Amino acid sequence: MDWSRTQAYGLGLTGLYLNQAGREIAGTVPESQRDLLLGEISRRLSRVVDPETGAPAVARVQRRQDYRNRGALEVGPDLVVEFTGGTRNSDGSAGGKVPGEIFTNNTSLWSGDHIMDHAAVPGVLFTNRPLGRPVSGLQNLAAALAAEFGVAFPPPDSVPDQD
Repeated sequence: MDWSRTQAYGLGLTGLYLNQAGREIAGTVPESQRDLLLGEISRRLSRVVDPETGAPAVARVQRRQDYRNRGALEVGPDLVVEFTGGTRNSDGSAGGKVPGEIFTNNTSLWSGDHIMDHAAVPGVLFTNRPLGRPVSGLQNLAAALAAEFGVAFPPPDSVPDQD
């Protein structure tokens, strides 16, 4: 990797980081160019299509301030890529390898994943009986599970006073 010519890099399955001057040891992107480059990367990723199907490969790209909406905005990737169903980052590239091809077929067993757009792959809850309270999304999962065990949710001592 030639860090003197690198503007952005991937780390992990969905995180993209700018090689930002003053933050990275060999940072090349000045703070003044940060927003411009993040916008360019996001736009270009949103236009990537699977050459076999012609379908979009990326559902959306989020900036840190969009996905980290509660404090600690200086921590985490600058961009998070949410892939469409059936598309993902390779295991090798998640570990720092640079593959020769952009798109390849997955030939290994794929038992589960956490890197796709949550709207395309919303998740599954398996139970051995019907739940007494419906679960329509992650936002009400805790309340439904608490109800199954007869636990008040939210716990009475966690609700702020309404003074």
